This record gives sequence, C-alpha cells and structure tokens, in this order.
Amino acid sequence: MIKRPPPRYAVQPVHAPSARLRARLGWGLAWAVTLLLAAGLGYVLAGGGSVVIGHGNARKVKVLSRENAQLKQQLAIAQRSVQVANVASRKLTDNLAERDEQINGLRADLAFYARLVGGSAQHEGLQLQGVHLSQVGKSRAWNIVLTLTRNARSGNEVHGKATVDVDGVRAGSLARLHWQDISAPSEKDGLDFKFKYFQQLHGTILLPRDFTPNRLNIDLQPAHGKAITQSMSWAEARKNSENTQNVE
Repeated sequence: MIKRPPPRYAVQPVHAPSARLRARLGWGLAWAVTLLLAAGLGYVLAGGGSVVIGHGNARKVKVLSRENAQLKQQLAIAQRSVQVANVASRKLTDNLAERDEQINGLRADLAFYARLVGGSAQHEGLQLQGVHLSQVGKSRAWNIVLTLTRNARSGNEVHGKATVDVDGVRAGSLARLHWQDISAPSEKDGLDFKFKYFQQLHGTILLPRDFTPNRLNIDLQPAHGKAITQSMSWAEARKNSENTQNVE
C-alpha cells in the first residue's frame, strides 16, 4: 500500500467570537456613532449647515420683524414726546418763578413809593425801609445796606448817623457785638445820612470766627428828633433783595 505524504495545507474551522468580544465591539460602535452625531450637530450649530424654513414660517418671521420695527419706532416717538414735555414743564416752572419774583419786586416797590409819597401821620418822619446783608466772598466780612425813607410831605432835609449792633452766640453764651467793634475804621462813628426823600447807606462789618449771628439791631440817630431803633433777624436780612438804585 502506497503511503501519501501529509498535506501541505490544512483547513481548520474559525471559532465564533466570544460574548465579551461582541460586547466590546458593540460599545465601540456606539461610541463611534455618538462622535459622528456630536460632530454633525456642532457643524450645524457653527453655521456650516443650513436649516430649511418652510414658506409659511418665513412669512411669519417677516411679519414679526415688521411689527417689531414698528413697535421700536413707536417707542422712540413716545420717549421723545416725554423728553419734550419735561423740557416744556421745566421752562414753564422757571417762567412762573421769574414772574413771581417780578411780582414780589413790584409789590415791594409799590409799598416803598406809597410810604414815600403819602400816608398817615404815623408814617411821617424818618423810617428804616429795608436792610440787606451780603457776604464778602467766603470771609467773615459782610456788606450791609440800609435803605432810609422820609415822607415826601416833609420839605426839609434830615441828617444824622446810623449804627448796627449784632446779637448772637459766642463761646456758648449770648453776646452782642457793637458797631464800634465790628465796623471799618473809617465808619466807627456810624454811617452818615443826609437826604430829603430817601437814601441808601453802605457799610461793612467783620465778625469774629467764634461768633454766630442771629439778629441785627439798627439805630438811627437824626441830628434833630427822636432816635429810631429797629430789630431784624439775620436770616431775613440775608434774604432781602437789594435795591441798587441810590438816590439822594
């Protein structure tokens, strides 16, 4: 019997993959799909892709955009109207305040001239018509203006001197500063007046740093006749408007 040599090639059956290998392959495939989906979504969001909008949706977008533009325009017009109204209101308020100031000034002038040209016997003779205080910069010096009047029925001139004392608080106690101690050296003897109808006197006082003023005491001493003394609060004298006209 003839012996055959062993075959050069052998056919062997391939064994099926194990369950563990199949699970690994499944997870790998799922991971690859996930990466592909994420990449695709990122591409679309980044603008690489295009979203198709239906014809109906495009019409709605145009309508909403047009309405939004109209609303923005209406809002801008409304805001502008409010601004114009605010400006007009402020202007009206300023005009009313100016008119009130003018009316008050006219009333003061009317009272001044009524006092000057007529009146009863109790208004005859020398009178202190007004007092005005104004600070000199930020110093402790104050300019003071005294307005004196006299009834026009009196034909003769009146002359004399005026002094002003100041009441206040100094070092925690009430104190009075006399004219001689707070006035300018050239005005120590008082402010001279000489007029027939009315006159304004101008002087300057200097207050100590530790003194807080609260009241003025004005003394008018004519050469002939009775002295006149009048008191006024410091705050009121500061608020009084000064009549710059000086007629003697």
